[in-house]
Amino acid sequence: MKTAALFVSKEFEEEAIALVEGANYKVTSIYKLPKSPNVKFYIQYDKLQQIKNDEEISTLIIFEQLKPRHFINIRRELKGKEVLDKILLLLEIFALHAGSKEAKMQIELARLKYELPIIKETYTKSKIGEQQGPLGAGTYGVESTIKFYKRRINKLMKELESIKIFKEKSIESNKRNNIPSIGIVGYTNSGKTSLFNSLTGLTQKVDTKLFTTMSPKRYAIPINNRKIMLVDTVGFIRGIPPQIVDAFFVTLSEAKYSDALILVIDSTFSENLLIETLQSSFEILREIGVSGKPILVTLNKIDKINGDLYKKLDLVEKLSKELYSPIFDVIPISALKRTNLELLRDKIYQLATQLS
Repeated sequence: MKTAALFVSKEFEEEAIALVEGANYKVTSIYKLPKSPNVKFYIQYDKLQQIKNDEEISTLIIFEQLKPRHFINIRRELKGKEVLDKILLLLEIFALHAGSKEAKMQIELARLKYELPIIKETYTKSKIGEQQGPLGAGTYGVESTIKFYKRRINKLMKELESIKIFKEKSIESNKRNNIPSIGIVGYTNSGKTSLFNSLTGLTQKVDTKLFTTMSPKRYAIPINNRKIMLVDTVGFIRGIPPQIVDAFFVTLSEAKYSDALILVIDSTFSENLLIETLQSSFEILREIGVSGKPILVTLNKIDKINGDLYKKLDLVEKLSKELYSPIFDVIPISALKRTNLELLRDKIYQLATQLS
């Protein structure tokens, strides 16, 4: 297992560690992000030297989005150690869990689009003699790399657009057959796949590691002799970078094309984190074009909390209705223990009937 030094702000430390470990790195040291980033290296120069001289550290991970110049300067300083920022870390995790061709294509597209500005800046520096090109190939090598990236990006975008058109036709076909589709959305590790399994009787992979679901899973279930299509989607993450939303539009658009949504919220969160999670969930849904679709909010994992359930339930219901309309209902469940699952099935049936 590769070892990593992690730079992260205190508020995101727990999440960052989970992500780093989910990417199969062992965190050997944690540093606070500087309040005022270093113009050249983003992190403090003395800390960078510590990492450079520590032979046990193979990777530097900075849980922020770096500028191209930061990558170039840090990589030159560290001479061979791997450097990841928040976006490259997320893409590495996505790549580990990608099963479908579509997911792999989206990951490759996101990485190429993110790395291209870094290579372009390397090209600029190599022309004025400040920086050697990739693999020491000089200016010519950088020019060739830029041309390759652009060709590959264009090809992937065309292929993904074709997949998007095919999916839209498939969704329209379901609508003609009067099969309503309900997407299960929410933060990664909130219990979406556990809920999908409980409702469908399937055994899709469930893991405490983040981003286990990388490709949407679709399955039709009968409720009161009515067929309803459930869709398990890729999870959200706090402060999801625009590049990720853009690259994963085809996957995330499953939510946009669903007739209604089930938003899964982790009830074990503190009140402050519940508020933050709801706000960012509805913000992400707006970013991918969700508007006016009925949303059924489920407060999951109630088997793991004590006496503040009704207080949290009241908070979630009140805030959800302030942030979005229409909210179909808000109900407490435990997907794992199947608590209130029959009530949820009834609500799904009512929702599907309303959509007809």
